[in-house]
Amino acid sequence: MNRKTPELTRDDWVLASLAALAEGGIDAVRVERLAKRLNVSKGSFYWHFSDRSDLLSALLDLWEKDFTAQLIITVAPLPTPRARLLALADEVLSANNDGVDVAHAEGAFSAWAVLDPVAAARVRAVEAQRIGYLVSELSLMGADAADAELLSKGVYLALLGVFAARRYNPVLAEDNVFRRVVDLALDAAERRR
Repeated sequence: MNRKTPELTRDDWVLASLAALAEGGIDAVRVERLAKRLNVSKGSFYWHFSDRSDLLSALLDLWEKDFTAQLIITVAPLPTPRARLLALADEVLSANNDGVDVAHAEGAFSAWAVLDPVAAARVRAVEAQRIGYLVSELSLMGADAADAELLSKGVYLALLGVFAARRYNPVLAEDNVFRRVVDLALDAAERRR
């Protein structure tokens, strides 16, 4: 009996690319390597994508949607900015996308942005969305615009530091340290009322 393997979708290729990126950086996101990883021919790739650039664009789209917009949507029903931001902190610390550690992926997206101006523009745009969301929530808590921006950047940079340290020094990258930084930022915003 000959069992046919299910056909791969565009999303399958993008998720395989995400895993490859998180594991080995942008150089690991190569059509031939991905085809081997997925146990298919390169022809399957060209059924879904015009070229590698098309795949890389789809990878950035996934990152923006799943690692930013979806997280914000997840915490949106919570009643207060403080509750939303505390829940968001927990979400980002434990985020995992189809078995891919988000911390590793975040570091890989940042490293990619250093090498590629197109990726850099997209990464800056996503980071601006993230910072903008934090600023808006901290402003609702009472921080003025300048303080909200500084606090938002501090929280975001602390998260990037935790993500980076997870790769080489997990003891340093304690989740509770980041949670405390978030608490301090929230307390500072509320004192501004």
